[in-house]
Amino acid sequence: MLKDIRKITDKILYAAIIILFLTMFGVTTLNVIMRYVFNRPIIFAVELGRYSFAAIVYFGSIFVMREDGHIGLDIVVEMLPKAVGSLVKKFTRVLVLAYMALFCYESGRMVMGNWANRSSTMGIPMSVVYMVMVIGSIGIFVEELLLLMGYSSGDTASAEEKGGGM
Repeated sequence: MLKDIRKITDKILYAAIIILFLTMFGVTTLNVIMRYVFNRPIIFAVELGRYSFAAIVYFGSIFVMREDGHIGLDIVVEMLPKAVGSLVKKFTRVLVLAYMALFCYESGRMVMGNWANRSSTMGIPMSVVYMVMVIGSIGIFVEELLLLMGYSSGDTASAEEKGGGM
């Protein structure tokens, strides 16, 4: 079941990232042409490019977390005895979970408090922009929780069930 849910969410996130990238690239390229060739910049281009880029970062971070690819001090943990290193990894995962829960809560508050505020050039509710932070933090939280429980990237069976450990 987890594998099926991941396949669906992966397709949605990949499609969103591709659309956001093409939007960011396209509007930025077109704006450069309009600005320097025709001296008529696209007013909303910078704002749309910025919001697209931020969304790409938050959505992409979900995949990076799944692969356990975020910056860490692996060299230090590897020098520790195996049991201590495992405890340190689990402890840091719990810290990340706590941070992401807090981040999700606070970004959710931003979403709820900014329906009336509009972006400066596109005029969209800032809550729509801030929703990307909520989605990203939920995804990162879930991936970190799965790693803590022993699921590796894309696997539906935990490391313990396969006969290994963390």
